[in-house]
Amino acid sequence: MMIPGPDCALNVEVLGAGEPVTLFAHGITGSTDELMPLASPMHGTRVLMDFRGHGASESPHEVAGYDHPAMRRDVEHVADRFGASRAVGLSMGAGAILNLLSDNPQRCERVVLVTPASIDGPNKAAAGLFLEMADRLENKGLDDVLAWSLEGSAALIARRPQWGALIRERVSRMNTAGVPRTLRAYVHGRPPVTDASTLQRVTAPILILANEGDPIHDDAVARRLATLLPNARLKTWPEPLAMFDDTDALSNLIARFLDD
Repeated sequence: MMIPGPDCALNVEVLGAGEPVTLFAHGITGSTDELMPLASPMHGTRVLMDFRGHGASESPHEVAGYDHPAMRRDVEHVADRFGASRAVGLSMGAGAILNLLSDNPQRCERVVLVTPASIDGPNKAAAGLFLEMADRLENKGLDDVLAWSLEGSAALIARRPQWGALIRERVSRMNTAGVPRTLRAYVHGRPPVTDASTLQRVTAPILILANEGDPIHDDAVARRLATLLPNARLKTWPEPLAMFDDTDALSNLIARFLDD
């Protein structure tokens, strides 16, 4: 369904009913489709959202903002609209949730942060990749981005052939208006948190999930977050994308933590 958002109309998908209500926020270039496998085993209501410029949501002009604080406004708006007390964020979604918690440390009862990519500074490892993708999307289109993505992921696909189909699906669903704006804002805009020490006020139980050796989502970020958040638990997998090899096990892990 489409709902009014803070700067544009946002698409949300609602699964289940009753309490508790859990908000799911996807990563950059993604959509609610990547969240569905993770949300299926949860109790209560699951609210899956498309950020501005992603999925079926609208893409406001750049003046509205596409950096982490802007995405936080989307998260907060949807969470308040549906009364969500718990949150699950992937990558950019994790950054938006961190931005919210840095200002409102008691906002969530439980949180899961999946592959957080940055805290209080830029993700330098992703900058060149994201700017090139933005340029290709705007000037060459989805077919070019798909070929470029498959070529860049050849080593990964050789080890995990299923990721070839997943990359095709994800690229085909990209919002070509909003994603380039978000990619550039991610590189040049504000990070999730200005002062990392504010996270020490967050007392809610938080599960942090990371893959070791991930070139975009450095596991050092997750390890640092685990030291900043007083009630955090960290789980890592031994190589990039390994946690997604068994999405049923991953979703059940998240469900058990949230329902504990």
